[in-house]
Amino acid sequence: DSGIQVLFQGNNLLRILQGLGVTIGISIVSVLLSMILGTLLGIVMTSQSKVIRLLTRFYLEFIRIMPQLVFTSVWPATSI
Repeated sequence: DSGIQVLFQGNNLLRILQGLGVTIGISIVSVLLSMILGTLLGIVMTSQSKVIRLLTRFYLEFIRIMPQLVFTSVWPATSI
């Protein structure tokens, strides 16, 4: 009994394909949001105001240096 046969038992293959669809959907939304927010942040960073440039630069550096695993663990805990 090989492991590949388990895919075709019951509705295992359907559940895997549904999970793949959810993953692809989340990825597409994430890419679109990051492109929009990145563009907006880039435009704001060209502002003449030193305070706005400082805040956007701080935000950019904070996100850039934070490991994504830590970010995904800390962010949900702070929203409770």
